[in-house]
Amino acid sequence: MSKITKNSMKVIGKHLQEVGNEINEESIDKAVQEITNANKIFVVGAGRSGLAAKMFAMRLMHLGLNVYVVGETINPALEKNDLVIAITGSGETSSTVEVSKTTKKLGARLVSITSSPNSTISKLSDDSITIRDEFSNTEITQKEIAPLGTLFELTAAVLMDSIISELMNVMNKNEEDLSNKHATLE
Repeated sequence: MSKITKNSMKVIGKHLQEVGNEINEESIDKAVQEITNANKIFVVGAGRSGLAAKMFAMRLMHLGLNVYVVGETINPALEKNDLVIAITGSGETSSTVEVSKTTKKLGARLVSITSSPNSTISKLSDDSITIRDEFSNTEITQKEIAPLGTLFELTAAVLMDSIISELMNVMNKNEEDLSNKHATLE
């Protein structure tokens, strides 16, 4: 493994540990409650944040939850007892903001994951989980190790997988339960 690759993995791993210690536990608990109380769950994000959202949707489906990815052709109508989870680093991604505004207009709940606590998404949300998307060590050149939002996307993906662990505990599920929902047509 090259020095750059190995160093990048170490630095990003340290970042994930630091951010894990900074996460507001009340926001996580509220998000878990929102997820378990929702009739239907919709996830939304654009670009690589959207890919992270799809990963989360897959795990929610493995838990047996009724989940959809916004923009797919099989989405049912959003209703009042539903939840939208919006993932956007900036909190200002236009398509995600529009979905979030529609969510609130229709009276559904909104949880966001963002790095911008004062963003439009955060202000619209019933619960907003903020994650830091910058290295704490300013000697590190972020553009060389984690360009174009990489830290947000990786941190959000790890956060969402960690929320799955929390949900497994709350819902009394184990890996075998999730495995039983794994795709058989691949």
